[in-house]
Amino acid sequence: MSVAEEKFSTKFEEAATKPKHRGAFYQEDATEKGMALVEAKFKDMKLYWLVDVVEGRVYSAKFFAYGGKVSVGICEQLCSMVKGLTIDEACSLLGADVERALRDDPEEPAVPESKKTAFGNVPELLKIIKEKYPEAQAVAQATASIKGSGAGKPKSTRELTMQEQAWLDLDEADQIKQVELVLDEKVRPALMSDGGNIQVLEVVDGERVLVQYQGACGSCGSSLGATLSFIERTLRQDVYSDLQVVPNM
Repeated sequence: MSVAEEKFSTKFEEAATKPKHRGAFYQEDATEKGMALVEAKFKDMKLYWLVDVVEGRVYSAKFFAYGGKVSVGICEQLCSMVKGLTIDEACSLLGADVERALRDDPEEPAVPESKKTAFGNVPELLKIIKEKYPEAQAVAQATASIKGSGAGKPKSTRELTMQEQAWLDLDEADQIKQVELVLDEKVRPALMSDGGNIQVLEVVDGERVLVQYQGACGSCGSSLGATLSFIERTLRQDVYSDLQVVPNM
């Protein structure tokens, strides 16, 4: 396979490596803003939209993606494109629309030919969004009615950000995928440059990540010091603020 076939556009690289919309919205946030929360998950992509129920327009959008660089880039661009559109307008977008928006040159594909199939997830996700919106709209309207009457005040037992709550709502398999994504982007390149690596064994109660050092990391004196601190700090910043990384020694 040639270098040209493996080329990603600059726009795609920016979307995939510096996403601004990664995260999640929680129902309490939708209630606070008087919006409908619509979620859709298909394969390794999950969308969270806040929609103004009066105009039916997308107020804001976030995502989680577990399939690596291509999935992140697609979801990031899609979230950018749907804001301000009506549900019908947003759900009429095609994978080809997202791919074209990621091109540097209108005549040059944004991703290698082998990666184009991932854009087929876009219409499937949007189909789910459109199917779920009426129910989400009804929930938002009912909640607004209750709030207006002064009844049913929402209860909160702890203060969590939307992204933290979304993390805790994931099952362990999806939590591991999210950890792996961050490790691939920000941790493994540094470890591998020194002949090491790291394996995720399990995530316990959403708060403890059990890992196994590999290669040079296993015998490195900093594996319980600077290296461990770097890994834990990175995961706390990008995944969940109370994560603990526990090496299996």
